[in-house]
Amino acid sequence: MIIGADYEKMTWKWGEWILMEPNTLLTDSLMSIICFYLAFKLWKDRERNPFVNWFIAFFITLGISSFTGGLGHALYAYLGTVGKTPGWISGILSVFFIEQAMISFVYNERLQKIYKALSYVKVFAVLVLLCWIFIKEPILEKPEIGFLPIAINTIVGMFLSAGILGVVFYRKHQAPFHFFAFGVIAMLPAAFFFLMKINIHPWMDKNDVSHILISVGNIFFYLGIIKVTPELESKFNTEFAE
Repeated sequence: MIIGADYEKMTWKWGEWILMEPNTLLTDSLMSIICFYLAFKLWKDRERNPFVNWFIAFFITLGISSFTGGLGHALYAYLGTVGKTPGWISGILSVFFIEQAMISFVYNERLQKIYKALSYVKVFAVLVLLCWIFIKEPILEKPEIGFLPIAINTIVGMFLSAGILGVVFYRKHQAPFHFFAFGVIAMLPAAFFFLMKINIHPWMDKNDVSHILISVGNIFFYLGIIKVTPELESKFNTEFAE
């Protein structure tokens, strides 16, 4: 185990072909498959409403982010930092989508509008900050500089939306929204592993642990959606009827 530093990146070579970090490609692909499967299950089995629709968008974009992120790691020798940007941008959007999903259940229309506006401002600010970093900072040599605001945005967005709002909904409606908070709790250790560079093994480094923990959190989110279906039907069927 190494703390505070990274193992030397594993590299597979076949002739002139180079595949970097195959471990990260594997766990990213696993997370992507889980995300796409959960999105498919929601699309196939759940009744359409804003809450479910936003969560489908969340799982799809996070799946895209995971898969392209894995390719960005694996093909870094050819694409460099540019190969990581599709995963970064789709990751930013996935956080925005889960924020909108949780906000859609807020009954107070004034608060809902405020939360939505703050979510839009935040996603815009993060995208502008990422562009500024590309222009002003040596991001091509140090891609971690570009990923840092994305990681912070993910932690803050998940904690405030699925975490805080999940607890608020649980207490206010006496419905199992605490599963969303459980999902955030499952994901939180990923931040410590990543930011503190806690690497268990070359085949299970900080990225791999983070991907597994995030996948567990996503499963909790899916369970939460299923369990709060009666509450969703009550809110959105009433709104649509009006």
